[in-house]
Formats: sequence, C-alpha cells, structure tokens
Amino acid sequence: MAGSLCGAAPRCDAGRVEPGLAGPGRAASGPDLPLAGAGRARPAPQKKSYHASERDTPRVVALRQHFVETVAQEHDTRRFHFLDETGLRLDACRRYGRAVGGQRVGQAVPLRRGPALTLIGTLSSQGLGAVQLFEGALNYERFALYVSRFLAPTLRAGDVLVLDNLAVHKIGGLREWLAERGVDVLFLPPYSPDFSPIEQAWSKLKTALRTARARSRQALEEAVRAAVDWITSADAKNWFDHCGYHVQST
Repeated sequence: MAGSLCGAAPRCDAGRVEPGLAGPGRAASGPDLPLAGAGRARPAPQKKSYHASERDTPRVVALRQHFVETVAQEHDTRRFHFLDETGLRLDACRRYGRAVGGQRVGQAVPLRRGPALTLIGTLSSQGLGAVQLFEGALNYERFALYVSRFLAPTLRAGDVLVLDNLAVHKIGGLREWLAERGVDVLFLPPYSPDFSPIEQAWSKLKTALRTARARSRQALEEAVRAAVDWITSADAKNWFDHCGYHVQST
C-alpha cells in the first residue's frame, strides 16, 4: 500500500506511544529506547499540550484502534481528503509584537467584529481545496450545497472523504451519493483531532490572516485566497506525516 497510518502518540507525552497505536518498529507500550546519556538529563519545564480526557476511555481507545487498523488494511492515504470547517473574524491581528522589555504592545482592533464567518474546505496530500467562505454557521442545507457545488467536482473515483463526527456531516444520503461516484466516506473516531491534518492547515492559514488584518469581507476573501496558495503540497505531506499518515512520493 502506498500510504499508511500509524497512530500518533498523545502530544502531552512525546515519549509515550498509546497502547495499540504504535507505528511500525515501535514498541506498543512504553517509550522508544533513549539516546545514550539521556537518563542523566534533568527534566526542564515545558508547555503542556491538552487533549480531551474522554479520549482515554476504553470505548474511544478501542474506536481509535479500529480506525488505525481500518486505514492500514483498506485504504491508500494518498487518496484521503480531510474535510473540516473553522470560524473567521474581521478583527484578526498578530498575537505578538516587539516592545521594550517588560512592556506590552498596543494594537487597535475593531470593536465591531462584523458577522460570524465560516470557512470550509478539504486537505489532501496536495494542499487545501474546495474552499468556501460564507456568513453564519454550517447547517444541513449549506453543507449539502457545499458538497454538490464545491466538493464533488474535486473528488475522483477511489478518493476517500474523511470527516469528524459533527452532526451536520452525517446528513442523510451523503455516503450513498458519494459511493455512486466511487468515493468512500470515513469518519474519524470521537475526540481525535490529532488524526486530522487539516487542523494544522487551519493554523497556518490563520497565521496568514492575522498578518493580513482584513477588515472587510472582500479583503478577507482575498486574504483567504492568498493563504490557501501559501499552503504547499510539502506542507500537506508534512501534516499528514505528523498525524501518522505516511504518504510516499509517487
């Protein structure tokens, strides 16, 4: 199989591999072998990375294990398209700036943020695609229109659409409608954003939008287009790898 998935260890403990989710050649319990002399190093304070405690329940652990096995045995991860949505605002700006030591940086931002905006799209190993920006939250009607008008033209027979468990994503008839076009549908396990590389894509895109500081809908649309172009296939492959989907070059 040209692409595969091996489960990523919880990010709050980089040395631990989640039982049953070890990658090839790694122990299923306990850390990898330490480097020589590593035992003498003193632990240093580090920033924590959080995950939902529900992910550690036996039910979710079993679902995550089943997902890993299903992907490894039945799917080519080069054909994966991860779908997700994220909220945007018209008051975005950089979070940090330069100042004299001990002083904070002032930044003027609009008090009125404007309407709530949603950005939806997919991430494949080639980059972001099928991107749509609209006002308001995602609902069943908007999702159905998005799938038919924006998403479907980007998918080919043999592709796999991967979604989280948002209720809107489970709209009736979606799996059957895509199956008629040769596209499979796969749902992520609950509480498993670490299995979705599009999360990293949104993070990079929002970094670009904070720099752009768009203050109108038109300016935001232009900034989104530029940010999408800024995300490369190399970025996408690295994010796939970070989440455990090892996509080999063709």
